[in-house]
Amino acid sequence: MGAGHGHGVLHRPGDSPVHRLPPQLKIVAAFAAVLCVVATPREAFWAFGVYLLAIMAVWWVARVPVRWFAARALIEVPFVVLAVLLPLVGHGRRVDLLGVAVSVEGALAGWNILAKGTIGVLVSLTLAATTAPHDLLLGMQRLRTPSVLITIATLMLRYAEVIVGEAQRMRVARISRGHDPRFLWQLGATARGIGSLFIRSYERGERVHLAMVSRGWSGTMPEMTGTSTPPPERVVGSGTALLVEHLAYAYPDGHQALFGVNLRVRPGERVALLGPNGAGKTTLVMHLNGVITGGSGRIEVAGLPVDKANLKEIRRRVGVVFQDPDDQLFMPTARQDVAFGPANFGLRGAELDARVRSALDAVGMGAYGDRSPLHLSGGQRRRVALATVLACDPEILVLDEPSANLEPVARRELAEVLLGLDRTMLMVTHDLPYALQLCTRSVVIDDGVVVADGPTREILADTELLAAHRLELPYGFRLD
Repeated sequence: MGAGHGHGVLHRPGDSPVHRLPPQLKIVAAFAAVLCVVATPREAFWAFGVYLLAIMAVWWVARVPVRWFAARALIEVPFVVLAVLLPLVGHGRRVDLLGVAVSVEGALAGWNILAKGTIGVLVSLTLAATTAPHDLLLGMQRLRTPSVLITIATLMLRYAEVIVGEAQRMRVARISRGHDPRFLWQLGATARGIGSLFIRSYERGERVHLAMVSRGWSGTMPEMTGTSTPPPERVVGSGTALLVEHLAYAYPDGHQALFGVNLRVRPGERVALLGPNGAGKTTLVMHLNGVITGGSGRIEVAGLPVDKANLKEIRRRVGVVFQDPDDQLFMPTARQDVAFGPANFGLRGAELDARVRSALDAVGMGAYGDRSPLHLSGGQRRRVALATVLACDPEILVLDEPSANLEPVARRELAEVLLGLDRTMLMVTHDLPYALQLCTRSVVIDDGVVVADGPTREILADTELLAAHRLELPYGFRLD
């Protein structure tokens, strides 16, 4: 699905009378239809014909072609196979059919599965085709569905979109290199691709989970209504926004990522964290709000130790904007994504709404609150990802490669937003001109230790230092 124009694979946008019906009405109608189908005796063959004609009439009104549903109904192939096998393996009285002895009871059982399963699948596909995912969730809310079920449905939809997106990108990559799954000898590559899809989807799901945790998620979705919980009193520090002393960390596989990092950041400072891939930069920033724990050393945020007892307050104070905005955006709309963090930290009702509006307005996305993140451009998604963190009112803003994959205009627009924010800021980046534009101070990290710390212009003018740590200014860029 292309940025800004993607739609779910089961939703076919349109403006028919069926599309315009309230989603809660369509959900109730679909549920009632399925109940009728399930309750219909299997011997009432005529009734299943009536059900099918009624569904096709809805398709005609909705202006969705039959072939569109036929392609998506392949999901029930396993049930079709079972229905075909039951007459052959069933018990009881048998009759001869085209020279094959089939069980009468097995044939009726197979017909029951095939007829009811097919009608049920077609009803579900019709609901999905004529109702956008966000509207389905809205309809569930209007029907007062328990919030936990809506949350589960939301995350399932988001994860399905992640898998579909990964599958489409992998398919394009295979086709661009001459792969054609129609040829038998290429089935091995297809099978390996399915394995890779599982791994990539699992990794994406893990990153989404980390993004949820970093915004205060504790395993249960927060309520959006009610009375706000007052935040704990701020601990007054000693003029230090962030203190890192002798931080060392090794991953479970034994890889030592940090060997004793020392860093002190004053309130209001803008600091760029520079270094080659694998230097330990991301591992460091994941420690700052307790997403990664277990290392040795000490970390304090405005005098408050980063430990288990303080994790919720630390995560409110230190907001992390992940490199890929798709890891950070998992709710049906931008507004709901932005509300997720502050709701976890106790905001409710009108106060929560005001915080969400303020955050979206701060990044120039106030008019896009009701849009699905999937229908936003890359630059717009990155701005909404920033708003999800700003809504938590953090004291320290941590940005992981904020300019990655942005076109020049979107890159400039994001820089203007960031320069307008009154926040202590740490920015992990390989984009050295961006570091110069946004941060007066730079810290170079390599092999898990700080190797340089000073004014950004001086750091970037030291060509020997840059070369020694695989950093390089873009071709033609000059420090005048």
